[in-house]
Amino acid sequence: MNLTRLSGVKVSGVVAALPENRLDNREAMDPLYGNGVDTLIKATGIESRCIVNPGTTALDLGVAAAEALLAKTNTSPQEIGAAICVTFTPEHLMPADAPAAQDRLGLPKEIPAFDINMACSGYGYGLYIAGTLVKATGKKVLLLDGDVQSAYVSPEDKATVPVLADAGTATLLSPADDSPEWKFSFLTDGGKKDVLYIPSGGSKKTISAEDLLFREYGDGSRRRDTDIYMDGFEVFKFVAIDASGFLKKFMGECGETADSIDVFVPHQANIYMIGQLAKKLKIDKQKMWKSGDKYGNPGSSSVPLTIAENGRKWIEGGGRTDTVLFAGFGGGMSVSCGMVRLEKDAVYEIIQYE
Repeated sequence: MNLTRLSGVKVSGVVAALPENRLDNREAMDPLYGNGVDTLIKATGIESRCIVNPGTTALDLGVAAAEALLAKTNTSPQEIGAAICVTFTPEHLMPADAPAAQDRLGLPKEIPAFDINMACSGYGYGLYIAGTLVKATGKKVLLLDGDVQSAYVSPEDKATVPVLADAGTATLLSPADDSPEWKFSFLTDGGKKDVLYIPSGGSKKTISAEDLLFREYGDGSRRRDTDIYMDGFEVFKFVAIDASGFLKKFMGECGETADSIDVFVPHQANIYMIGQLAKKLKIDKQKMWKSGDKYGNPGSSSVPLTIAENGRKWIEGGGRTDTVLFAGFGGGMSVSCGMVRLEKDAVYEIIQYE
């Protein structure tokens, strides 16, 4: 296993911005599932999902979260040495979201600002690269992570619409000579890329009129080729076998056990799935933070959203955050994981986007 190490960096804060609408999943899914809606909720554990109004973007949510984070940490925009946006739903195919974030937040012009497109596993990539830029520049780095998946979900697709959601987050990383060493590792299996993808819209298959037509599938779903396709069984198998095995190995390489880990923050694919993952890793369910039951699965931003949701109340309740295992898994197919410390005096908060 390739174990990547990073020191001299700390998390100064994580703020998440929730979109305008929170849907009751039982009510919203009744037209699609009918008498099966209770079984659906039990199977996914997702009681409600957060969805944007048409026209609200991942960048809008991320900028709102970043503005709140900078204010709450008393950080001047001029202190920021780099800006990264993790998203697969940017405002435009070109240019990237990060330059617009630099402008809207009033960050210095002479900084690197770029996007990372890794879908579900993106937060680990963003955190690692942001941390290396903190070390390289000696300055604070702003990491925005968010997606508006509802723009690419068919309202009649039984695989995606009950679970996928929207959110935007901002994480502030700062130099810290006395911080403990962070560890990261990554898994990539591009041979399974068709398990979770959008068939049309890239340079391989530009959008045609035919791609905008709904097609009916065997389970009764209707979907366009511009919508997200997900093979739910294959995703579950990837998490249950590939991701769980990789995380077990990562824990061992880090010299940690299920007992020594203080907190486990998994990507909120669905609540049943992550519960099974924690069980496979032998991690006590009390140590597993969740947010997907209330907010749904907003892609890679589910990890920082879950940190923003649980961080402050866990710390104030006497919980330790010295050894925090996080993991993102999905599109690619890919896994990112890290072993980090979450500072007790950092900002952890959720705001409502308006």
